Amino acid sequence: MAHRIKNLLEMINMPDEGILSIPIEDTDYYKVVLFLMPAGQYLSPHTSTMPATVYVLQGKADFTLGEDKYEVNAGDHFFMPPNYNHAILAKEDFVFLLNLNRAASS
Repeated sequence: MAHRIKNLLEMINMPDEGILSIPIEDTDYYKVVLFLMPAGQYLSPHTSTMPATVYVLQGKADFTLGEDKYEVNAGDHFFMPPNYNHAILAKEDFVFLLNLNRAASS
């Protein structure tokens, strides 16, 4: 397998509105997606069948995990178990990397 080295910071081109998702990797074992959310954008509560980690690259957001709300900032990293309710409100232009673990959900 050839190594694919990508500079995520060079991929950031914030949209004027809406949420932009950029697939980074997609294999039988995991899926990695870069999300870009302009300030004020809201991603309503939802779940995923796969466990996931989030790494915040830029900005600030209110991230609701279950019943709790957290202010997350660039550099923050956290885990979400499968079927865990979560939502996001971008307080500033917000960029994060989502890593979904397909192998753990099978």
